Amino acid sequence: MVRLFSLAACLVAASSAFAAEPVTAPAPVGTRVADFTRTDLVAGTPWSLSDAGRDRKPTVVVFLATSCPVSNAVVPKLAGMAKRLQGEATFVGVYAHPSDSADDAAKHAAANKLPFAAVHDADGSLAKRFRVDRVPTAFVLDGGLNVRYMGRVDDQDAPGVHRPNPTTRDLGNALDAVIDGRAVTLSFAAPAGCKLLADAAAPVATAVTYHNEVSRILQAKCQGCHRPGEAAPFALMNFKDAKSWAGMMREVVADDVMPPWHADAKPGHFRNDRRLSAADKATLLAWLDAGCPEGDIAKSPPSKDYTQGWRLPRVPDLIVKMSKPIDVPAQFMMGAIGMPYVYVKGDADFAEDTWVTGLEVRPEFREAIHHVIVYLIPPGKTLKELVKDDGFSRHLLGAYVPGDEANVYGPGLAKLIPKGSVLLFEVHYTPNGKAGRDQSYIGLMTTKTPPAREVKSDAAMTKRFAIPPGDGNYSPKVAVLTFDKPVTLLNMTPHMHVRGKAFRYELVTPDGQREVILNVPKYDFNWQTGYAFKEPRKLPAGSRLECTAWYDNSKANPSNPDPTKRVTWGNQTWEEMMIGFVEYVENSGQ
Repeated sequence: MVRLFSLAACLVAASSAFAAEPVTAPAPVGTRVADFTRTDLVAGTPWSLSDAGRDRKPTVVVFLATSCPVSNAVVPKLAGMAKRLQGEATFVGVYAHPSDSADDAAKHAAANKLPFAAVHDADGSLAKRFRVDRVPTAFVLDGGLNVRYMGRVDDQDAPGVHRPNPTTRDLGNALDAVIDGRAVTLSFAAPAGCKLLADAAAPVATAVTYHNEVSRILQAKCQGCHRPGEAAPFALMNFKDAKSWAGMMREVVADDVMPPWHADAKPGHFRNDRRLSAADKATLLAWLDAGCPEGDIAKSPPSKDYTQGWRLPRVPDLIVKMSKPIDVPAQFMMGAIGMPYVYVKGDADFAEDTWVTGLEVRPEFREAIHHVIVYLIPPGKTLKELVKDDGFSRHLLGAYVPGDEANVYGPGLAKLIPKGSVLLFEVHYTPNGKAGRDQSYIGLMTTKTPPAREVKSDAAMTKRFAIPPGDGNYSPKVAVLTFDKPVTLLNMTPHMHVRGKAFRYELVTPDGQREVILNVPKYDFNWQTGYAFKEPRKLPAGSRLECTAWYDNSKANPSNPDPTKRVTWGNQTWEEMMIGFVEYVENSGQ
């Protein structure tokens, strides 16, 4: 239950979230909703459904959650819609997730400047009344409080999916029809978001409790990201956290979506393999199916000691920030195109050679950032010169990308920042309807003692390709990286964009033997994992890596911005890349 999306990011797509519309829309579509009264968290006064519908104008009821990424993605749209339709429709947000207190909901409503009422569904009775299973779920009620529409806002955001622009406006179309007195063409569009509650079922007896077993699994596999200040959208630090998110946990664990992992190697092949063991998976599912028994708190393990604000094992010795903050707009060019990459120098001068034993890139305005790459620009060079000769990969110091982890090198290993170098931040902002300011930074663990071996970066890449429109399985020319010297390969990171489908690294030794050393059969742009060998691979001089990539430019790819386009190399998300990054050290005496 490592990092979400950034947007990512972040939770996962359960199959039911994308179910086709049933022939008959589910209840409560077509039925009248009984009145209810709750305190408006925005105004602090009572709010009643009957009062909202007194003028016979439609009412939009939207179920939200403060920590669901898909819910947060639609909030700016709902705010804009409410402002445009002021006087024609009434909006109300209902915070119904068990993890949200009334105070959490009030703060969220205030932070997002909701221009409509917001109420807290403390006991879950409103969610039951509306038969809500996921958040966000929107309802359009006519003047008689009859449900005319139920479902998603549009198709732009779903777990694991973020389109540059929506291709539907399900809520908007339904609301327009009710305002105009017309029939609603589509009365139900399946919500795609965070599971609200665990499926109702008779609890299954089990000896597993939170304190005796589940807490240990969450510490080992989840809390690295699911803790305050980290990338995951909600915490899993205690019993209350885990029980509140039981519905979502069961779904993603059962479907092997969380923790995120996309390589098909055997367990133990990669040091950072996040997958649950079969035994741990069975334990979690047994606990969830039993109704999440708490057990004896005395059996809990000691709390894990984390470095606050960092995923590094300790506070870094040097923190380098972008030399100036960047104001990120709520929307760029009316959403017609993505925001161009921003390049900002770091605020540190390197007066001497600096050896880096560990590093971590941290985004400040995390929710509107897809990635940050920090380049090491040697004295007298520019990034443009490095890109021109395809040498930029050899000067990549560190990155923040979906699915990343802090990079800590082993004993006797370090990366060199030569005297007089400049750090250059490349930031890919993804405006999400909420303006903000960003000044991202990198933390460096350093050593005064030169290491036994220097860690170096490189990549196999292919730039000359053109993915045909509609092609669901395109593969460009194989990219090759040859090592002229004997090396020890430390890790690999495949990189493509939203049309990326699969990626494979194959090792070819000088004697002609071939071995697939990394196979990612289902590449996911939202989780750009680096794969670190548990036992680094020693390669003789003359060895080469052959990287093969596959792309899905068809309509079947839910993340495809436009399947009618011919796609070529480019920095932007709607373009494509084909890069097989590696880190290695040179060997001596071979």
